[in-house]
Amino acid sequence: MLLEIFNVRSGAVLDRFAGTETVDYLEVPICGLADPEALVTIDGKPVRRDDRRFEGTARLTRQINEVVVVSSSQYGELRQTLTLVWDKKAFKRYNFSLDDNVFFLTDIARQRPKSLFDHFYLKALKGIHDKYGTCFTANCFFHNDHNPFEIKDFPDTYKAEFEDNADWLRLAFHAKSEFPERPYQWASPEKLAADYDLVSSEIVRFAGERTLIPPTNLHYGMAPQTSLHVLRERGMKVNTGSFILPYPPEDAANPLARCCDIGLYYGKDVAEYVVSHLVFYDRFQDMFLCPDALICNLTPLDQIVPEMDRLLINNPYYNTAIALLSHEQYSYPTYVNYLPDHLQRIERAAAHATLSGYTPVFFAEGLLGNPVWEAKGNS
Repeated sequence: MLLEIFNVRSGAVLDRFAGTETVDYLEVPICGLADPEALVTIDGKPVRRDDRRFEGTARLTRQINEVVVVSSSQYGELRQTLTLVWDKKAFKRYNFSLDDNVFFLTDIARQRPKSLFDHFYLKALKGIHDKYGTCFTANCFFHNDHNPFEIKDFPDTYKAEFEDNADWLRLAFHAKSEFPERPYQWASPEKLAADYDLVSSEIVRFAGERTLIPPTNLHYGMAPQTSLHVLRERGMKVNTGSFILPYPPEDAANPLARCCDIGLYYGKDVAEYVVSHLVFYDRFQDMFLCPDALICNLTPLDQIVPEMDRLLINNPYYNTAIALLSHEQYSYPTYVNYLPDHLQRIERAAAHATLSGYTPVFFAEGLLGNPVWEAKGNS
């Protein structure tokens, strides 16, 4: 017996580019193979047949949809259920996360400037926001391993200023500290929960509830699948990472060198799909997976635009939501791997996203920054 769907997989996030969208539904094609003598239905409706091939459509009417394909013959019945997500009224959008933040908090706590934006790092981010509307999520450490400091000692005197700018600058949990590397790769749920709550409670204390936002990634992007419920219970809906990395790095063109890493232990089939399609929905964890499409500190300034164009224009599985990333410490002359043009790289990525028609969003809000399903009358 045979039943295989080959044009869409369970976990796909689909928008108007994948089919026909109306106010009430997104109708998408479903194509596959079944035994020639079998009766095939999609959500109870017969499909067109051509020998083993079948073609039909499914109507998605909710954010998360279950589509049932059944093949029945004298030999029995095969059934396949697909979980498909409707990105309703999709628009081009980007999320910009900045990891490993604790240096600017250390500086401000010690220097006590009149304004947060007197500090060069936040001043630069605000300048980028003022030009392009970019929204930044600063994922924070509790402890500074380079210049001993803990955010429990950050004053709450800037709380109002943080909250006044929370429409574009948000703070989130990243890890307790930078070292050891991969702190949650083997972490228990209890360890992950304790660190998450520690950092989050401090952010609320000194920056206010409005400034706190669920992160879109963990430090080093690794945690056991059995611990991910801790993140979901705290509102984290999106996980970004690399998912597929070549080892050795110089052998990137060799498919045998591509292995799963910095991707929360997902299997290679999911990891490859995430990297090529840019988004995937894990129904078991109720989370969206997105690759870090561009990491500014790893991409030379003159390659920012070509790399983004490769992603946005030449990707055969065009998607409307992209994740941009960089790391705070590369902005600091005192850091061993300081990049003098790091803040320029961040600005160039934001500028080119804007030029390409992308709107800044927070992936942690709505469906990857798309608020339509949270609007009144939708469910």
